[in-house]
Amino acid sequence: MIRRSRHGCAQAGMACEGYQTRLTWGPSNLDPATPMAGVVLNPVRKPRLQKKTRRLEETDVSAEASPDSPLEMVDLGNVSSPDQLDLLFLQYQLDDPCSAGALPDDQVSRRLMDDFTSKGWQTLTGRAGQHSFIRSDIIPLCDSNISLRHVCLAYQASLDPEMIHATPIYMQSALSHYFNDLNTPEKLDLDETLATGVLLCSVSINSLYIWTPLLEGLHGVLQHRGLLHETQRPPLTDHLIEVVGLLDIPCFTLNRITISLNLWKLHAGPRKESGIEQTSGLPYTLITLFADLGSPEVEDKLLMWPGELGDELIQMHLWEAFRNAGILHNRAVIWEAQDPDFSSSSKPRTEVLRMKVFSSIQAIFDSGAFTCRRPLARAVLYPLFIGGLLADNAWERRLSRTAFQHLCENGQEKPVTETLSIITQVWERGGGVDEQSRLKLATEIAAEMNVEIHLY
Repeated sequence: MIRRSRHGCAQAGMACEGYQTRLTWGPSNLDPATPMAGVVLNPVRKPRLQKKTRRLEETDVSAEASPDSPLEMVDLGNVSSPDQLDLLFLQYQLDDPCSAGALPDDQVSRRLMDDFTSKGWQTLTGRAGQHSFIRSDIIPLCDSNISLRHVCLAYQASLDPEMIHATPIYMQSALSHYFNDLNTPEKLDLDETLATGVLLCSVSINSLYIWTPLLEGLHGVLQHRGLLHETQRPPLTDHLIEVVGLLDIPCFTLNRITISLNLWKLHAGPRKESGIEQTSGLPYTLITLFADLGSPEVEDKLLMWPGELGDELIQMHLWEAFRNAGILHNRAVIWEAQDPDFSSSSKPRTEVLRMKVFSSIQAIFDSGAFTCRRPLARAVLYPLFIGGLLADNAWERRLSRTAFQHLCENGQEKPVTETLSIITQVWERGGGVDEQSRLKLATEIAAEMNVEIHLY
């Protein structure tokens, strides 16, 4: 597996100040759910770390699930295959080979946990500016749940330049204990099991690990507890379903190796006809349109989207950037089905939409939102990726580079530099090709890098 260390900005000639997560959590209101019987995942084979590099090169991520699996869920596709579960372990390339996978000593772990408790958790706040339930509801559970504790340690290590090498070590331990929890019926009813799964996704996204196979486990926990079909759900449950549903929306992940479970369309979107989703900072109605991206009618719906009232102007600029980027993205996905007379239609031209995306992003930059590193401002990665990928001339590409540099200088080095690297390679290798081919080429490049890049 090709893994990039913290030298991406140096290679791109940029000055960087670290990076932070894009998966954020929302407010808490804990209310236990009624348990139901169920089994979530196949027993997981022990990772064969001595073969991890070779296996990562040879693993067929499209292999079907094991036929003797005890799991019987609808539309889960192949995401529970043993090869993919091994892949989650095998991808953790240890930066310090002398450690042989040994966890840091207790003193180091205590320091990291203290740092996470005092400040690290604050990077997991919602884009609406509210603090999450991590501190009040999740951190107290770490003392009694080793998988949750170790994923918190992995997250804090990923934020510390001196301890980032320990991230994969803690992740291996957290993942191993988490899979054991998923195969222990009494553990499936615990909120810390659900919280561990979401945090594993967060750390993996932040560190550019493969992560979408984890969604099946989260889906299974929600099914086991009977949370998906309840007519009245506690706020915490509702929020967690929204987070998992957001992660499951296919268009927001480049080189996704698993099949979407359609969680947003089935269980989150239908309940929300107005309001702003706390994690992403996007209106529910706009997210629901993105969950359908790839269908011919989505463009018309995005063009007619009436908008939503926000608390400040920067939100409007962000939503317009997403809306126009979504139209561009949808056109690229369904390129072959486009009407040959499309260019003469009354719909906005592609180059106009690109300029609207860049204009909205520039307005966000000019607002000063990055001065205080507000999470909402960091959400421009998706529209910037789409606008940059489809940039058709030197001026547009210069705008893209400048915007990426701005993001990199404001705390998003790793995800941003990898995304810019992919776009740059598409520019170099995809000259003269159409929008759909550029999107496919970007996916192929991400696959060559063995990464799944989450774009919001």
